[in-house]
Amino acid sequence: MKKVLIILLSIITLFSVILFAVPFFFKDTIQAKVNEEIQKKVKAKVYYNDFDLSFFKHFPALTISLKDFGVVGYSPFSSDTLIQAKEFSLAADLKSIISGDKVAINSIAIDRPKILIKVLPDGSANYNIYKTDSLQVQQEETKTKSNFNIGIDSWKLTDGQITYDDRLKNTFVLLKNISHEGSGNIGSEIYDLTTNTQIVKASISYGGTEYLHEKTLSADMKINIDQAKNKYTFTKNTWKINDFTLNFDGSVAMPDTSNIVLDITYDSPENTFKNLLSLVPNIYTDKFKEVNADGNMKFGGFVKGTMNATSFPTYAFNLLVENAMFQYPDLPTAVTGINLDLKASNTTNNLNNSVLDIKKFNLNLGKNPITARALIEGLGKSKVDADVVAKIDLQQIGQIFPMKGLTMRGLYSMDLKAKGTYDTLTKAFPQVNAVMSLVNGYIKSDKFPEPIQDLNVKANLVNTNAALASTRLAITELKMVLDGEPFTANGVIENFENYNWDIKAKGKIDLTKITKIYPLTDMTLKGKIDADIETKGKMSDVKAKRYANLPTSGKATMQNFEFVSKEYPQGVKVTSADMTFTPTAIKVTNAKGFLGTSDFVADGTFTNYMDYALNNGTVKGKMNVKSQKFNVNEWMTDSPKPAAGTAGTSAPLQVVEIPKNIELVLDSDIGEAQYSLMKMQNIKGALVVGNGAVKMQNVAFQSLGGKFTTSGTYNTSNLAHPLFDFALNLENVEIAQAYQHLNIVKYLMPVAQYLIGNVSSKMQIGGELGQDMMPKLNTLSGDGLMKVLQATISESNPLVQKLIETTKIANLKNTKLSNLLMQFEIKDGTFAVKPFDIKFDDYKITASGRHGLTGSMDYNLQMDVPSGKIGEAFGNVFQKWTGKSVQGADRVKFDLQLSGNLKNPVFGFNGSSTANSLKDVAKATLQTQINEQKDKLLEKLNVKKDGLPSQVILDKDVMEAKAKATADSIKKLATDRAKKLLEEQKKSVINGLFNKFKPAKKDTV
Repeated sequence: MKKVLIILLSIITLFSVILFAVPFFFKDTIQAKVNEEIQKKVKAKVYYNDFDLSFFKHFPALTISLKDFGVVGYSPFSSDTLIQAKEFSLAADLKSIISGDKVAINSIAIDRPKILIKVLPDGSANYNIYKTDSLQVQQEETKTKSNFNIGIDSWKLTDGQITYDDRLKNTFVLLKNISHEGSGNIGSEIYDLTTNTQIVKASISYGGTEYLHEKTLSADMKINIDQAKNKYTFTKNTWKINDFTLNFDGSVAMPDTSNIVLDITYDSPENTFKNLLSLVPNIYTDKFKEVNADGNMKFGGFVKGTMNATSFPTYAFNLLVENAMFQYPDLPTAVTGINLDLKASNTTNNLNNSVLDIKKFNLNLGKNPITARALIEGLGKSKVDADVVAKIDLQQIGQIFPMKGLTMRGLYSMDLKAKGTYDTLTKAFPQVNAVMSLVNGYIKSDKFPEPIQDLNVKANLVNTNAALASTRLAITELKMVLDGEPFTANGVIENFENYNWDIKAKGKIDLTKITKIYPLTDMTLKGKIDADIETKGKMSDVKAKRYANLPTSGKATMQNFEFVSKEYPQGVKVTSADMTFTPTAIKVTNAKGFLGTSDFVADGTFTNYMDYALNNGTVKGKMNVKSQKFNVNEWMTDSPKPAAGTAGTSAPLQVVEIPKNIELVLDSDIGEAQYSLMKMQNIKGALVVGNGAVKMQNVAFQSLGGKFTTSGTYNTSNLAHPLFDFALNLENVEIAQAYQHLNIVKYLMPVAQYLIGNVSSKMQIGGELGQDMMPKLNTLSGDGLMKVLQATISESNPLVQKLIETTKIANLKNTKLSNLLMQFEIKDGTFAVKPFDIKFDDYKITASGRHGLTGSMDYNLQMDVPSGKIGEAFGNVFQKWTGKSVQGADRVKFDLQLSGNLKNPVFGFNGSSTANSLKDVAKATLQTQINEQKDKLLEKLNVKKDGLPSQVILDKDVMEAKAKATADSIKKLATDRAKKLLEEQKKSVINGLFNKFKPAKKDTV
């Protein structure tokens, strides 16, 4: 028995060692495959600190773990982390991973993930990280047979956070402390999906309205999924919001891309009013359990039918509350007699036929009753029948609801009766008689010591004949005292078809105190306004621009005004400003303050302000603005703080939208401005804002050691594709600084980083900007002239280093540029230059060609160098290139082709005019020498034919013929062996001729 145990223990130990050791053998293979798939299919930066394999966590499956895992998108989401997690792990079948044919995943776990889903105003989203080509391949594979099978037994998410920020649809969702578990064989065509979700804090806002604020959500769901039919069947699903439970059953089917078929019923298993009370904002707190509540509640409904572009399903929503009450602990007064009978329904497939019926609503706030009923039939054209009566002692509100730090007093009353049809198309308005008043109001907040006192308001809304034109809103009295300063206002707005108004306001308003009492969301307002204004008029005159018919007059003074919002976090501060109002204009004088951290002094005039304020028209203006120091950087993004779940500490540049309903001319005089790390001095010129664009008109400034003059446009009329174009003149600017501070120089002239000197240039360039405000290089076009006044080339320049290495001409390291003039063109993402000369010492280089704005180069260099300065090393290189020696040449000319990129340039020999001329000279010299020897030979035979024996004449003719034939043969030989003949030249030719053709003595005359 002991031996058996020992053997068994040994087997278990061996098996454990194998399980521990096997992952080490396969780790590199599996990690390489994971990295390969990420590289192949994901267009984002995926990082992790540790890659781990184990058989022990989910035996017999192999568990793959990535610790400190994250995915970061590329521009314009390079600072947004799509997902980050403490650990991401999955358990999978080892054999399927190694084979690669079908990967079977058993489970997935994510620990403490933070997920940020972001959609920009142009519709681009940070989750679009799947490569297009791999997606197409996947779709093609899906049409045949998928090679990637997922059979997930379970998945789990622990302590997660999800942020959904959709700026296109103005939707924001923040879910904190999420725990989620689920299971389902999602690789099957029909399967059951079971999930459990817990969310500690859920906030949802849409269109600027917050619908949920840090509510507690939970959900237990079981869904049968039929992928072939695109049908989802819900069975015994439970959702819970705070203490309110919602059950729903039914199905949702999507038979095609146009229709959604719904058949869902829902109800609440709870029947107590307190569960419903937990949904009321600011009531569900830590002390909610101590709230005393009573009463019954019934809730339920259904949605059934087809939803598409022309049809909406029928629905019913029913809520009944009977004899309910609640009272906060430690507060003396209860809310009693709560009764509500509400039904919303639609029995047709047209949503406009919906009916909202509040048959009964009443409650008592202490001894103050509120009763109401309303019947609204139809959405587009609504029949209205409503009554509301309320009387409230504001002092009792503090005895009912916890209102720490807020004190209110005063008697408020409202009596409203409305009956008739509301339809903007037919200009119908229900008959209305509504009266509202507040007497002896008092409001004090501990956030600010001074209360609003003596607050009295009287207003009424009346319509007697069911027409928009007969509607009249009158504020007969508005009085209050704030910090000892009285404020009064009254006015009338009549004819809601063509608004007529007559409004007067006088007094001082302290915005700081007002907003302390009535806090603003995502906005800060401070400052004092002292106004005395009277205005009257008709909207028809505003639309027709008949401003003379709008007798508006008055003055207003603004002091220490501050405005900060989510859209403009930099903030605007106006320390003082005087405004004078006329029917046609607002004149601003003595305006001083700060835009962000930048000071300004301004004066000017705004016109068409009535149309802008009342009819969303376009306001026009002309302002003179001066600033000693202006920081441009803080206005180049609308979100300087990173969003939740993102990486990094500062936000990237983003497209700044220019309003389309503002036409403004700014004559600027700025002492110093900071743009990125670049400082600009003495900025003068005009900025014209209009139609979603900003135009610069002859804006001049000094920077980088020289002068700049620019005109151009930044256009955001199409926010998804912002455009720019500008003309730029540079005079005597330091090249190194221009490269460091101007992106356009980095793109157009990357070699500038190795130049020390000054440059002048005139250029015109335009194109499209990305959402990160960087130019899209393939859209750039333009042309211009560039003149390098004086410059030296750094020895670290890889171009010069490679050129010296290629040619062995060491003197090229002393290259200096002087009055170099270059004409260029930018087109299709390339920078092309016409031939230009670089001259220094006795050297000359003529360059032409192009380089891509992404770095690739294609240039031709025509080199013209003195032979006396090039050295023996170059002579050897030249002979290797051409097979010719440079001896005998005063200058050497040859062409080089430049390719590669700036960091790794490649030079190649591309011909030599000097080599060709050396060959021609050799041939011409040889022919001359042959002819000279031929003439000398004939001179020795120079005897008259008539005085010679016939044999002598015959011998002479034969010798001439032989000499000619031999000379032709030697000429051919000389051509084939040019190098050797050039070295021996005269001596070889003359000796050869005379030794070979010297006549015998018997033939000599």
